[in-house]
Amino acid sequence: MKKIFNVLFLGLFLLLVNAGIASAEIMKNFYAYQVQNVDVRKLGQEIKNVVDSYQGSDGFKPLENVNNAYIYSDANCSYFVRLYPANKDTNIFVVSNEKYDVDNNEMTQLLKQYGYNIAKVEDKAAIKEYKFDFFTLARKQELGNFYISPDLVKPLKTGMAKLNNRMAKNNKKTSVFPYSNDKDPINLTLVDSLNYYDEAAKISIVQNEYRLKEKENKYVHAFEYIVTNKNNSAASVTATSERLAGLKDVTTEAFVDLDRLDLIDTVGTFPPVLVLTAGTSVLCSVPNWIRLAKITKESKRFANALPENYQLDAQRDMRILVLKYKEDPKPLNFSIKFPTQTYNITF
Repeated sequence: MKKIFNVLFLGLFLLLVNAGIASAEIMKNFYAYQVQNVDVRKLGQEIKNVVDSYQGSDGFKPLENVNNAYIYSDANCSYFVRLYPANKDTNIFVVSNEKYDVDNNEMTQLLKQYGYNIAKVEDKAAIKEYKFDFFTLARKQELGNFYISPDLVKPLKTGMAKLNNRMAKNNKKTSVFPYSNDKDPINLTLVDSLNYYDEAAKISIVQNEYRLKEKENKYVHAFEYIVTNKNNSAASVTATSERLAGLKDVTTEAFVDLDRLDLIDTVGTFPPVLVLTAGTSVLCSVPNWIRLAKITKESKRFANALPENYQLDAQRDMRILVLKYKEDPKPLNFSIKFPTQTYNITF
């Protein structure tokens, strides 16, 4: 009976959608550029300087609480721009409410003015992730003149989040898997890399950020920390963090997402522009338990507990693998104890 009701509801929903299509053109105005050999920190600052000095009468403003994201709007069009790290390059994701010249517009003109090499982003996984981020922001009503349909599984996700918090109340949120110094290669796309060196402690730290292959990449990224002791004495290393993603959190959110019903999202100004976002998960092409098993297998490697009093010998390194929520990635806090001195590093 429940299945029959769901089918009838879906049919009614599609009829309502088809009625709306008559008065709104269906578009997929998503564009992604890659600025080669310029990292996101350098390009992000240059774009910010341009926006801050903009004196036009139309609207061109940064998006609050989101790094490297901007909204432009005038009487005729609106578009959303966000910069993403792509290792040593920068990806620029653009969503427009009308079709425009992909090769010759305000963004490409600005980039060419700086003498940058521009290419089309070919990474399909990256584009899917950027689209999901855009839909999430739109659903939070943070994009001004861009509109989107409600999240049909929000009540379920909210309920699961409350259950997770209730289960974790008064408990330290750490993984059940003990820390191990994983040395195997990481076969994931490197998104970004940062370096830190503490001259006093003679400790270097490399932070590498990776995009996961399964559906959990919508919510979390994998992070690798390589800590090298360049001191002549051994050190005891303890790492903590205000908030990391555990395996339970990842599988819960990913499982809810498997049954997402995003048949239509409404994007644009007035009148609304309809953008189809139906995914293959709607068709149930792969059983949920198989996809969830893949997610668990991939995430498990990055869900170990953080090291506590790990002995790092002189001139040696160690590796820490963690999962961080994309929306609010928290740093690691390192307590590095030598025989005569303790150094506290947050990175």
